[in-house]
Amino acid sequence: MFTDRVTAFDGIKKAEYKNKGEICCKLSCFWFEKLQAEGIKTHFKEYLPPDMLVAEEVSILPVEVIARNFLYGSLWKRYKKGELDLRSELLGQEERREGMPLSESFLEFTTKFERVDRPITDEEILERGWMDRSELERIKEETRRIGAILRSYLIQKGIILADFKLEYGRSEEGGDIILADEVGTPDVCRFWDKEAYERRGEILSLDKDVFREEKVIFRRFTS
Repeated sequence: MFTDRVTAFDGIKKAEYKNKGEICCKLSCFWFEKLQAEGIKTHFKEYLPPDMLVAEEVSILPVEVIARNFLYGSLWKRYKKGELDLRSELLGQEERREGMPLSESFLEFTTKFERVDRPITDEEILERGWMDRSELERIKEETRRIGAILRSYLIQKGIILADFKLEYGRSEEGGDIILADEVGTPDVCRFWDKEAYERRGEILSLDKDVFREEKVIFRRFTS
């Protein structure tokens, strides 16, 4: 069930917005169906109006995958502080600036069930036995593929996919790792207004950053 609740900063900031759960549920079901049509395996079975979906039972992995397409948010903050050494191929020859595009998606894993989520290395995931090497690499490949599908559709609607978060689960039948939880909603994606970014160099958020940072949306978007 999708709720009207919205949180930020590890649950410190909280609020509720009418119909938010219904909207996010519809969006997630739309994307699950689209991804399944492209051959992506997911836990999605059926939409139950207004704010529920039927899904295959899975054991959610204790890590989330974040794909970042721009030097923004916590990625920018860590890079600026020298806490993160990004490959020069990702940044190209441009002057390093907040909000600049990356040449390819930067993927990283974060913990899910700890008190405060933190970035986690491939090595720690393997040591803890949460996945083996082949599963880890397959999730990375699947995440890149999902990102390409989302970006291709959204850009036609005037929306930039700045970054997104995915969760995967291990199927109770066969143990396969498949896409789970939700996908393509403002709760788990950063959406930017394409025209504002490309023409005026502005970042106009169409996602939870509006709540997180109390930003103003200047233009609504529709499908």
